[in-house]
Amino acid sequence: MPEVQDKEQAELEAEIGRHMMQPENYGKLEDADGIGIGVDNATKTYVIMYIKRDSSHILDVKFATNSATQDAATLGSLLTEMIKGDEIVNVLITVLGLEQDLQEAYANIAPPKVDTTKPEGEQVEHISTDHQDSANMVLTAFRAAMRHFDRKQEGIEEEHFEMSIAKTCPYSSGDCKFVEKVKES
Repeated sequence: MPEVQDKEQAELEAEIGRHMMQPENYGKLEDADGIGIGVDNATKTYVIMYIKRDSSHILDVKFATNSATQDAATLGSLLTEMIKGDEIVNVLITVLGLEQDLQEAYANIAPPKVDTTKPEGEQVEHISTDHQDSANMVLTAFRAAMRHFDRKQEGIEEEHFEMSIAKTCPYSSGDCKFVEKVKES
């Protein structure tokens, strides 16, 4: 069985590499039924998801991002390829599973190393959540696009629907503190 697992791992890594080098479904979908934006207010980065759907299927999907990391583009490419053409009920189950995996990934971040011989402010090692935050933006953008579609069905006209990502700061007792979005008058 280890040979089968090694082969599956190699295939997965090749697939991820392909999406990293040549993201699929990147760009704007002109006739989108739902446009959602997943925003990380801590870094001012976002993912935009465009969906074209009917009552039972995701017919087409595209995404874009302003993230400087390759993670958001790679993960956006992977998710859009997974859900394009699929039944919405299956897509929602897939996304829920990915959201649960994401919460587990946040929870399993190793504690930072503390070096008290260094000056105050430099004692705690920086822990990156870039991978998790990118996945969070992609999944949140999808949820926002679905919500935008629902709101349009309810007669609410808006250009898009925006949601901030929800995350807990590692090693803090409360939620991350983000700068609130300022509403334009």
